[in-house]
Amino acid sequence: MSPKTKMVDIFGFQVPAETYYLHRGHAWAVLEESGQVRVGLDDFSQKILGLADDIRFPEIGKVYYQDHLCMALFRQGRKASFEAPVDGVVEAINPKLRSNPGLIHDDPYGDGWICLMNPINLAHNLENLFSGAANATWIDEESHRLMNLMDTRVGFTLPDGGAIMDDVFGHYQELGWRPLVHEFFLRNLTKPSTRRGFEGWNNFG
Repeated sequence: MSPKTKMVDIFGFQVPAETYYLHRGHAWAVLEESGQVRVGLDDFSQKILGLADDIRFPEIGKVYYQDHLCMALFRQGRKASFEAPVDGVVEAINPKLRSNPGLIHDDPYGDGWICLMNPINLAHNLENLFSGAANATWIDEESHRLMNLMDTRVGFTLPDGGAIMDDVFGHYQELGWRPLVHEFFLRNLTKPSTRRGFEGWNNFG
């Protein structure tokens, strides 16, 4: 497990200021001393979607590619798919999540990690991810996009110095599950490819 890292608060979203690389689809990647990459989902995604009740894990031994569908969360029958942050072979999944999917929501950068991958194109992949101070800058931009969306659709306006509430979807279901998933988590979506092992992912969001 990666050591604890410094977090910054952006409108109530916890954002890693170091160590973690963030993907535009709101997955994260951390380089382990073993050379493997630990993968999870960020706090922004969890505060939008709320508490998941099930997970679709990536398959151990299978190769997944950056920006292609890799994993999914379920909430009361609704599915949110997420893209892989790096290219790699899945070596292990987090056993704690099988019995407690809520760990992704409650501890997204710690015990809520999803899988370990052996990277196969890491240097190139990292060029496409945010890191360091850019993490906070990007989440600030995403937060403003979210607030603009909420203002337009439900008339929500954040007071000065305020924080966006946890479980945005649960509080404002009129935003729509699929629109939120497509707007924030499938930004780089490429169509599933059976050649690359994405059978069964046609209904992705």
